[in-house]
Amino acid sequence: MEQIRFLGEEGFLAAMEEENKKWRKQYVTRGSLRSFDGAKLNYYVASPENPIASVTLVHGLGEFWGKYHEYAWYLFQAGYKVFFVEHRGHGYSEGKVSDPQLIHIENYNTYVEDFLSFTESVVVPESAGLDMMLIAHSMGGAIATLFMEKHPQYYSRAILSSPMLKIQVSSNSPLVALTISLGNIFFRRSKHIAPNQKRFSPNAPFETSNAASRPRFEYQLRLRRKDEHYQTSAATIGWVLASIRVHREIFRRISNLKVPVDLFTAGKDHLIDPAGYDMFKEKLPGTRIHAYNESRHEIFNADEASRKRYYTEVLEVLNGK
Repeated sequence: MEQIRFLGEEGFLAAMEEENKKWRKQYVTRGSLRSFDGAKLNYYVASPENPIASVTLVHGLGEFWGKYHEYAWYLFQAGYKVFFVEHRGHGYSEGKVSDPQLIHIENYNTYVEDFLSFTESVVVPESAGLDMMLIAHSMGGAIATLFMEKHPQYYSRAILSSPMLKIQVSSNSPLVALTISLGNIFFRRSKHIAPNQKRFSPNAPFETSNAASRPRFEYQLRLRRKDEHYQTSAATIGWVLASIRVHREIFRRISNLKVPVDLFTAGKDHLIDPAGYDMFKEKLPGTRIHAYNESRHEIFNADEASRKRYYTEVLEVLNGK
């Protein structure tokens, strides 16, 4: 771990445009696979010469490969083979609705089945017997948790980073759920933009973002400005309903989760209800909690001190400490 040079604020953009870009060109390959229903999913693999294990990154809502360039780079430097798939409706994966900025799903089990296809078709054969671990962020945390409950045999350890075990009360109240559900039924608006969701803006403000590192926010925004595939940003009514239901689905099957889990939480997270973390810890007492009280939702894009501690602890967990 000592050989990894964690990037600070100053010089970050230059390092990503030069060193990280060179690394991606040399060591990262891109591929695609057909999921269970024929949808084409886009993925990336970063392969060191002698990997010590493999790590699969599971991204959140509206995210894409470019948002994890830095994260994957550090894991690669630590000796891990890194896998990343863009969820359906995200990035270059198929499954988008007619408005390409909207993100739609009717049921999280579709995401789970996609991830099973990716795991069996790509991760297992390309890991070639290596120990396989997961790191999942936000919506990806909900997907990964459901996946491990249904398919515990693939991954040996999991890190859930600001996982969407329960979305914030403002979106999760029974009244909101009932209102959206009735609107969905009577007006057939499942694929329409949900209330309070915002379309992509090339001038999105840093101050209200989920990141506390301005250069990292700017790097990702630049990628989104250049490529319309990365401009998915607003959830549909169907996605919101599915995300409300996923909380119940997770905890209905929680006893099936046998994989050791480390839970990384952000204290200034306006998207996730921390009650979900408490329930998770209560049901699985062996869960280790890593609290980042001053971080916004994206801990890997937090302030410099928190970020360095975060990556250090992530690597310690992966190394079995």
